[in-house]
Amino acid sequence: MSTIKGPFDFTGSIGNFRCYDDPATGKRILSGKGGYTQAQFNNLESLEPNRKNASEFGESSIWASLLYDSLTDLKHLMHPRCYNKITSKGKFIVRQDFTNDLGSRKLEVSKQPQALTEIDFNERIPFRRVIKDCFTIDFLEDKRTLTLRIPDFVTVRDAWWTTKYLAFRIYLVVAQVSDMVWNPDNQKWEPVVAGLEVLSKKVVSCWMYCNSQSNEVNLSVLLDDPAFALPGTVVLAAVGAEFALSSIDGQPVALPHNGSMAIVKCFTA
Repeated sequence: MSTIKGPFDFTGSIGNFRCYDDPATGKRILSGKGGYTQAQFNNLESLEPNRKNASEFGESSIWASLLYDSLTDLKHLMHPRCYNKITSKGKFIVRQDFTNDLGSRKLEVSKQPQALTEIDFNERIPFRRVIKDCFTIDFLEDKRTLTLRIPDFVTVRDAWWTTKYLAFRIYLVVAQVSDMVWNPDNQKWEPVVAGLEVLSKKVVSCWMYCNSQSNEVNLSVLLDDPAFALPGTVVLAAVGAEFALSSIDGQPVALPHNGSMAIVKCFTA
């Protein structure tokens, strides 16, 4: 893999080379293409295990895309390459299916909900480094209301950033994610419950300035309908920490990627 520095600049493919923009580094990358042709991959008997593995990787990628979309309100606090981390965790969940054979294993996140809390959405600055673990998350019996409480939050003590900051605020997002299964009718991987990625809800705290003053944080998010209408789903609580380094007309201004986030708790039926 090479980085283009000269005047010869393009995107796309030429022969066995392709050129693309890397959003994580902001550079234009030149790399070579190789391996089997599409026809060889689809037809060679010796590549049957590879095809099955590729199918399950596709399953993990579809699931990762749905989870990523369900957390749209927190994308500005994620690392540009976090999608790979989500896909990797999806493949891990697939490997926990010891009932079905390779190529047809399910992605049953409802049986592995704790795996979601292990996804590193911001490898540059992990969430656990920027906010002290001093909060509680509760999902009420109505299956609609998620609450976050911090009784005594002091910014200079409980919130940290790489540089001096002016103010800090907290995001709380409630989202739902579904298991993935193979649909023999259309020969595709599909979620057990479709459309969950558009049901996410968020709430954002007021700005808390960097000082030694104690703040009472109490945030609640309300889903439109009760969760767990069908089995095979998980409700997740994601928390984001956002920092403002400056202000305009006295109002804190937050720029993208000045913060971090994580899935901190999951709930199943």
